[in-house]
Amino acid sequence: MVQAEDTIVTTLENLFRKYSLQLFISALAVTGCPERAEDAVQEAFYRLFRLEHKPQHLKAYVFRCVRNAALDQLERNRPVEIKDDEFIFDSSERPAETAERNEFRQEVVQAMKTLSDDEREIVISHVYAGLRFREIAKAREMSINTIWSWYRRGMEKLRRQLESKL
Repeated sequence: MVQAEDTIVTTLENLFRKYSLQLFISALAVTGCPERAEDAVQEAFYRLFRLEHKPQHLKAYVFRCVRNAALDQLERNRPVEIKDDEFIFDSSERPAETAERNEFRQEVVQAMKTLSDDEREIVISHVYAGLRFREIAKAREMSINTIWSWYRRGMEKLRRQLESKL
């Protein structure tokens, strides 16, 4: 039994090392708040380390647990206004970044706020967290066709919004 627990713990530690940024981004897509996203990831791993058996699709299971913990964060706390580029972009970029790039970022942030929660979460999970549609579908326990449809609709809305700014 101890050896099986060690294997699960080691596997979870490796998953965390490899996917911590993607897990954080996935939680951030749900919560809209960096602090709550961090709390969700920590809460999920606290629960995961108590697992007694290894699920069949562990990566998808971990992402689902993080998403569920992020949803729990939303239920326990009142909504937070999403802080502009903190939501999507890394704020530690070089200071020499052009004004045009900053303006585009603000337009993307505003456009992202117009998407439904599901569309925004799928777009962020795929584009920014680098998850494949199949992985998102497993994590959300949904059809890949539904995930793909939300992504397509979300990207189309973003395209229309950003083209209207040109």
